[in-house]
Amino acid sequence: MKLTKRRIRAALLILFIGATALSAGVLSALNNHLKTVVMIEQGDPLWVASQLQFELLRLKDAIHHYEDGSATSDDVAMRFDIAWSRINIMQTGAVAEFASAISEEDNPITSLEETFIEIEPTLKALTSPEISSGERALKAEFLQTRLHAYDFELRRFAMLMSQARAQTMFEFRTNALSLSNSIAYLFTGIMMLALTFIMFLVLDLRESRATTSKLTKLAEDANSASAAKDKFMSAVSHELRTPLTSIRGAIGLLKSTFDRMPADQAKKIISIAERNSNRLLILVNDILDAQQILEGKVTLRLETTDITKVVHAAVSDCEAFADQMNVTYCIKNDGAPLMVKADEDRISQVVCNLLSNAAKFSKPNDEITVRAFRSGELVKVEVEDHGVGIAESEHASIFTRFHQVNPGETGSNKSSGLGLSISKELIEMHGGTIGFVSSFGKGATFSFSLKAEGGSA
Repeated sequence: MKLTKRRIRAALLILFIGATALSAGVLSALNNHLKTVVMIEQGDPLWVASQLQFELLRLKDAIHHYEDGSATSDDVAMRFDIAWSRINIMQTGAVAEFASAISEEDNPITSLEETFIEIEPTLKALTSPEISSGERALKAEFLQTRLHAYDFELRRFAMLMSQARAQTMFEFRTNALSLSNSIAYLFTGIMMLALTFIMFLVLDLRESRATTSKLTKLAEDANSASAAKDKFMSAVSHELRTPLTSIRGAIGLLKSTFDRMPADQAKKIISIAERNSNRLLILVNDILDAQQILEGKVTLRLETTDITKVVHAAVSDCEAFADQMNVTYCIKNDGAPLMVKADEDRISQVVCNLLSNAAKFSKPNDEITVRAFRSGELVKVEVEDHGVGIAESEHASIFTRFHQVNPGETGSNKSSGLGLSISKELIEMHGGTIGFVSSFGKGATFSFSLKAEGGSA
């Protein structure tokens, strides 16, 4: 029974999609015809062509009057400019698109523009105060001769434009009538299919009510558990931060008075205590940052920032940790400024997270490569290591909170599992993207991108 329903639904869906696609094609064809008509109505190419013909006649008339002295060179220049503006109108917008349907042999506009370019120096020479009456007559005759050939061509062009306009309107009316009938039939078929589809959906809805109720209950339980976990995170984090600060203060005091005990023993105790307190503080800060991001309490102080400087400063801050892990950082950057709009402290936090993670999972004496460069409209930062890598099965959850990569292999360097989650949230708050490329046993390359300031490179 269920198999039969599925087949019926699949068949109905295929028919519905086919009818919808066919309707879309019909509507698209009708829309194209309508655009052509709108283009004709808005541009009125026949009127523009007639105006060009009239302006050419007025130009010739002005040249004739200039020859007999009843018009000035300025009158001729004004008519020349007006006629040229009509030529420009014919070559742009809806008019040009409509005129492109006419063959090049029957379209004199390009040739007329070339003629105008040719006679323009002669027109400018008419303004010279030293021109003689004989030169005036010769130049006027030259202009009349060059323009006379276009009288017939422009009349013929206007006639062809009129015929094309009439043919286009006739085709639109014919096609519109045919397409409207097709749309009516298709609409009726789509409505019938939609009603049938709705009937099946109603039946499925009734059958799935029990399942929906169970899923709702599970979702409520999951939300409650998540809320309880987040509440626990907040309470524990705040409870730990105060004694942790006291511990750090006591260690600092002990450092200043360690001469009361053997120096080696005092230094060893202090180093162990300080190192563990720093680790604990990092974990607590990660938990607090995650909680603040979850509650939407993190605000960014966006300023124009040089990523190059941020990367160099972050590498400098992490060098001590890299020494502990017996690895080194290598920055590959040409030193040029890479400006972005960002919160410098938060971006530094992201870079430090990526650097420390790379150090934790790298092999002794390994070199971690840090790149910062411009890529089109983006500024990109990459951190590449050659460590244990990430198994493909873990790729989907690498940025989830509390997730740890290969926790059994990191030994004393286990983290809160929040660093990458926090980094992803911070980068996305900046409008950027973060990702990685990795294969198990072949290292990993983590990178993030932010929009560059100042346009494309």
